Amino acid sequence: MALLSLRHDPVPAWVKIDLHLHRPLRTWLGFGRLRCEWCGEKWGCHGRPSRESAARMFAYTAEPAQRRAALATGEVTEADFALKRPRPRGRHRRRPPRPHPGPAFRFPVVTA
Repeated sequence: MALLSLRHDPVPAWVKIDLHLHRPLRTWLGFGRLRCEWCGEKWGCHGRPSRESAARMFAYTAEPAQRRAALATGEVTEADFALKRPRPRGRHRRRPPRPHPGPAFRFPVVTA
């Protein structure tokens, strides 16, 4: 009977753990590159993949009150809730196909 009266949290525990552990940290007295506080890996333009997947799952499963509370405490940021990745820039951008120019000169057909 006690299990029926307990509140069920829809957010999985691994999500909360990953959001708590994987945070950005600046090296070299706050002037260096961003690194993950927990694993020390380089913090990319999308953050850490583990934090990104945890934030995605949190956004899908958390109730609105939980989202507001997490934003107020700083556990997640607005950037974590941006589920759409920005378009890649630089070398990774796919170039549009170039129009194939037709032959400028046609050779005359010689029939013998």
